Amino acid sequence: MDTRTKIIQSAQEARRGGAWRCARGWFDVLTAEHCERLAAARPPDGNLLVLVHRETEARPTPLRAYDRAQMVAALACVEQVLICDEADAAAIAAELGATCVVDVESDQRRNVVRDVLHLHGGG
Repeated sequence: MDTRTKIIQSAQEARRGGAWRCARGWFDVLTAEHCERLAAARPPDGNLLVLVHRETEARPTPLRAYDRAQMVAALACVEQVLICDEADAAAIAAELGATCVVDVESDQRRNVVRDVLHLHGGG
């Protein structure tokens, strides 16, 4: 299965079925912690849409948004992925009538990019 087909272009494409729960984040580097939080966010009788934030000049990322979206889409617990501006995430969730919006980054225990840079003398 080509999991890139899970990446949709608009919230309207997600309207095709059932109840939705949304999770959002940057996924600068997809970690085991991200995977655990996404699996926990998926409702037992519904769908999980992951909103991957688009990089900005003020918030650059090591990988392009589409690359990060591909990694998230490869997870079995994720039905669909939408790349969006961070500021639009709440409106997209509201448009879908999502029961819950989980900010995957809010309780992230570590910053992998910073830790790698520090380990190799760059930060």
